[in-house]
Amino acid sequence: MKKFDKYRTWVMAFIFVVAVILVYKTFDNFYKIGSVISLIFSALSPFITGFVLAYILNMPCKKINSFCLKSKYDFLKKHSKKISILGVYVLTCLFIYVLMRAIFPALYKNILDLYSNIPAYFDRAINTILEWQKNANISIFEVNEINAKNAFNKFLGKIDITEFSKYAQGVIDITSGLVNFFIGIIISVYMLIDKEKIINSAKHVCDVLLGKERNALLFNVLGMVNDIFETYVYSRVIDGLIMAVLSTVVLSILRVRYAMILGVMIGAMDLIPYFGSIISSVLAVIITFFTGGIFRAIWTGVAMLILQQIDGNYIGPKIMGNMLDISPLWIIFAVTMGGGLFGVIGMVLSVPVLIVLRRILSNIIELKEQKQENDTYE
Repeated sequence: MKKFDKYRTWVMAFIFVVAVILVYKTFDNFYKIGSVISLIFSALSPFITGFVLAYILNMPCKKINSFCLKSKYDFLKKHSKKISILGVYVLTCLFIYVLMRAIFPALYKNILDLYSNIPAYFDRAINTILEWQKNANISIFEVNEINAKNAFNKFLGKIDITEFSKYAQGVIDITSGLVNFFIGIIISVYMLIDKEKIINSAKHVCDVLLGKERNALLFNVLGMVNDIFETYVYSRVIDGLIMAVLSTVVLSILRVRYAMILGVMIGAMDLIPYFGSIISSVLAVIITFFTGGIFRAIWTGVAMLILQQIDGNYIGPKIMGNMLDISPLWIIFAVTMGGGLFGVIGMVLSVPVLIVLRRILSNIIELKEQKQENDTYE
C-alpha cells in the first residue's frame, strides 16, 4: 500500500475534478434532470399517495386496535388488526359522505349568497359610517362614497365565484388522477397491514449500513419525531373541529348570517397557533358588521373572545396536554418564520418542528451533563 501513497495526491485531484465536472453537468442540464425527477415522482405518485393516506390513518387505526385489544370479546382481540383497518376506512368513507352530502352543499350555497350580497353589505357599511360621522358631527374617516364603491366593485369584478367548481375540477385529472388515487388507497391498505414488516425491514437494512448502535439512535429519534408530529397534528385537528362546531352553534344562536362559513373558517384558522384565532375572530366581527350591523358585530366579538378563552384555557390543554409547554414568544417566532418561508403549511407545522428541536437539544444537554458528572466522579 505504501507504494501507492505517492499517487494519493493525484487520485484525490482526479476525484475532485470529476466531482466538479459532475456538478457542472448537473447544473448545465438542470431542466433535463428536473424533468427526469418529475417523471419519477409522477410514476411513484400512487405510492406517495398511499404512504400519505396510511400515515394519516395510522393513528385512528391504532386507537381502534387498542380498543379491540382491551375488549372482553375474544373475537375483537383475535381480529383486532383487521377490524381496526376496516373500521378506519369505513369511518373515513362515512365522514367524506357526510361532508359531500350535508356540509359542502350548504357551505357552497352560503358562499354564493355571501358573494352576491357583498356589494349591498359594502354600501350599507359605507352609509353607516357616513351617517354616524354626520350625527356625531365629526370626520374621522374621509370616505368618498362613489370612489369607494367603484374601487370595491372593480376588485369584486375580478373574482368569479361561479368558476370555482371548474377550478376544482381542473385540479384532478379525470383520466389519471382518480386512477392513481384509488391505487393509492389500495396501497395504503397494504401499508397498514404490513406496517410492522416494513419497519422491521428498514431497521434490518439500517443495521447493516449504519451499525446497530447508530441505527438504534436513528430510530429512537425518528420515533420521537413521528410521535410529536402525529400527536400535535391530530390534536390541532380535533381542537379545530370542536371550535368549528362550537362557533357555528354560538353564531347561529346569535342569529349571525353565514354562521356556517364563519364557523368553518374559525375551525380551520385554529390550526395556526395564536395568529389563527386572532385573525379568524377579527374576520368574523368584520363580516358580521357588514351583514348584521354594529351591535351584532359587538356581540360576535364578545362571543369569539369567550370561545377563544375557553379553547386556550380548557379545550386546548385538555387535548394536547403539556405539549405546548413552550414560551409563547418562541411559538410566535416559529409561526412567523414558518409562514415567511413556507406559507400556511409552514405556519401549521412550525410548532411541532420547534418541539422536536427542543426535545433533541434537551436530550443532547442531558447526555453532556451526564458525561461531565461521570468524568468528575472518575
